[in-house]
Amino acid sequence: MSKKPSIFSKVFRFIIILTVVALLSFVLISYGVPKSLIFVLIIISYLIFTAFWPAHMIYKSKSIKAIGRYVRNNHKRPIFGYSYALANGTDQDVEVALKKIMNTYREEDMHDIYGANLAILKNDSQALLQHAEAIKSDDHRYYYKAYAYILKGKFMDSIEFAEKVETPWMIHSLKAADAKKRGDMNAFKIEANKSIESALGIQRFVLFHTMRRMGNDATA
Repeated sequence: MSKKPSIFSKVFRFIIILTVVALLSFVLISYGVPKSLIFVLIIISYLIFTAFWPAHMIYKSKSIKAIGRYVRNNHKRPIFGYSYALANGTDQDVEVALKKIMNTYREEDMHDIYGANLAILKNDSQALLQHAEAIKSDDHRYYYKAYAYILKGKFMDSIEFAEKVETPWMIHSLKAADAKKRGDMNAFKIEANKSIESALGIQRFVLFHTMRRMGNDATA
């Protein structure tokens, strides 16, 4: 993988924040703004930086570069470690990151969703079906079942489940996988781009690098 951010970069950002807060406080005080109001403004600014901005990156951002910076700065957390490995690592790095998520989240759908992603990475259609069966979320269950049959080359069987999927990025992701399996790389690129454009936040970032890796595999 490429070099990960050091603790010094985080300390540097913290120092910048303190400096900005100090300067802002000084300017507001010089204009006669009450200290109580300054305190409230500082708290609001802190919440924007620590809560609202990360939430925007995770769920709403369309900027691959901005999301990438956020992922890089949070790579030690399992979920972001997977995203970081997709963007910067080898298949082995991605596999390790996925297993770490599965070991961290053993309940709910997360274990099987990331287990399904691991099965796709390994091109293991049977393991993919097993994980899909355990997923409670309808869209994810249908998505991964359809994907499993695409891996098997059973395109008609995949349609049965693909037609039930309602999430736009999933629909186009399945079409991209179908096109790649059939060897139609022009259609793959079109559907891959539509899938990426249909997603936001971390999902957009993951799709961008997943499709990039799929495209590279096809031309290797």
